[in-house]
Amino acid sequence: MEKNVISVIDGEAGSCGKAKVVGELATDPSLNVGASITNCMPNAGHTFVDERGKSYVFRNIPVSIVNPNTTLFIGPGSAIDIDIFMQEYESVKHLLNGRKIYVHELVPVIEQRHKDWERANIKSGSTFKGCGAVTTEKVVRDPDLNFFKGYKDAVVVNNDDWLELLYQHLDNPDEYILLEGAQGCDLSLNHSSNYPYVTSRNVSTAQLLADSGIPPERVLETIMVIRPFPIRISNITEQGDFIYSGDCGKGAPLTWTQINLASQTGTYPFLGDIDAYYGYHDIDKQYIKKLLKKCPPIFLKQIWGENYRNMNIDEISMLDALELERLVNKARGDNPYETRLIDIPIFSRDYTENTIFDQSEQTTVTKKERRVFDIDIKRLKNNCRINNPYGLYLNFFQHICLDMLGEKGTYDISHFENPYRRYLRWIEDETNTPIAALGTGPKNNERIKVRELVKRR
Repeated sequence: MEKNVISVIDGEAGSCGKAKVVGELATDPSLNVGASITNCMPNAGHTFVDERGKSYVFRNIPVSIVNPNTTLFIGPGSAIDIDIFMQEYESVKHLLNGRKIYVHELVPVIEQRHKDWERANIKSGSTFKGCGAVTTEKVVRDPDLNFFKGYKDAVVVNNDDWLELLYQHLDNPDEYILLEGAQGCDLSLNHSSNYPYVTSRNVSTAQLLADSGIPPERVLETIMVIRPFPIRISNITEQGDFIYSGDCGKGAPLTWTQINLASQTGTYPFLGDIDAYYGYHDIDKQYIKKLLKKCPPIFLKQIWGENYRNMNIDEISMLDALELERLVNKARGDNPYETRLIDIPIFSRDYTENTIFDQSEQTTVTKKERRVFDIDIKRLKNNCRINNPYGLYLNFFQHICLDMLGEKGTYDISHFENPYRRYLRWIEDETNTPIAALGTGPKNNERIKVRELVKRR
């Protein structure tokens, strides 16, 4: 029996850059990635950025399509929204090069009624894409449930043929097979310790294997993708309503202002840090009044909640003022921008004094700004226990040290100052898992390799 399956999973709450890692493996000329399997649903997007900066967003189609020689499978754990799938297919069909995408016969179709049901019934935070509702219908064998019938070169095959095609690759000793994970372990239905603020299924290598019809003995390794500061989706819906969508365990809530300033100044963000570092500055109230007039209401809600109209300008903290300034500049598309509230040193010779480089993010699907947290190391340790990863791929390392943005090469301890070396050792010691790579930017192969990502057979 060949042990040639590589599982790529998210060790936190999603959006850790799984597609970047999958794409890196798929395009590695030293690896022969013969097949790749997803069991994804359209409630999450996976973004691959090639070396030229061209972005591709995947919801159902395997990211490994970027390798022209990889056979592509969509497993029965998936669900397809026809309109979304057609748009996705048409955007990446030039990458197929005559290949077919083999779709399992039991991939259900998400319809409008599934989305409507979720909006009416889910109160714990959701993208409302119908994934949970369609899964429920599949479990209870609802007679109204429809299944995917195919679209162009995305062809439906029955269970026997799907497994036969897949096992031609699994039984090939010269090939590797990728399992492309979705969501994140902190959203797992049973083991996230975050119920009900979870997704509609378990998130683990074991679940990926079960959904794909692959026994655990086939696994060569799991690569767990993490980030220094986990994220969750916004508490604000597309209609502007508030729905609490969970946290990151005991990880303290942070702001993007804290991440931005800490990464530029070589500090670590913590609750109260902005007041500790910059609280001696007087806040220009006239400037704040101008910002309040320019700031979109959705961003005001993000800072002050539902009662943003009633907040007292004399009680605005330095952190709130900096967040307001950041969001006004973000709304204008200004990044980087120059702050008028505090004094900070030049972080790059390409920028002037008091320049802030905003690293904030929006979700791929809902386009709302992500909430950001400090890491809950115990939760990460538990996720490592459940999945036993061969290595951690620490993406977004630039959120710790902006100087590392876009850096490439092999890890050399002498290139890192003591605080960063201590941080990396802390992650490894607490999780009992080595760090395999430090992702430094969105593009393919923007990373510092610490060890080989794949066990050589």
